[in-house]
Amino acid sequence: MKMLFGRALVACVWFSGTVFAAPPSASTPKQLQPLLDEMMLAANAHDTDRFMALYARSPKLVVTFDDMTMHGWQVVRDQQLQWWDNGKSNAVYSQSAAPEVTVISATVVATLQSMTVTSTMPDGVARSAKVVATSVWKKLPEGWRILVAHESLIH
Repeated sequence: MKMLFGRALVACVWFSGTVFAAPPSASTPKQLQPLLDEMMLAANAHDTDRFMALYARSPKLVVTFDDMTMHGWQVVRDQQLQWWDNGKSNAVYSQSAAPEVTVISATVVATLQSMTVTSTMPDGVARSAKVVATSVWKKLPEGWRILVAHESLIH
């Protein structure tokens, strides 16, 4: 009986340590806000490397923009350079609403951002579109980084 109780106690301790790990911190959304602000500043500076610093530098990174899916940090970086014309883009990004942060666990969160992007076309006419972005972030040794993202441009 003692041995059975001992095994049950060990199993309960092991189970509680794996399933009931530390709960997500209420400060997690506050930790993400400066990173979201940095992304917006980097986007408006058209600074691809600064912008990409917040993505997991991994071949497992997956980003979908409208119907185009890219795999791997380098592939996404190369495409972002093209979109921003190697830093010469005139696109201006602004938030349409405060970002929403959903805590999934102590080390995983999702963000939902609604933005407006305005660009001046070669004919001098400014055109605006909405961008909706959903990102899954993971807390890695180097800090919070995006692992999966999907963005849609709505004209």
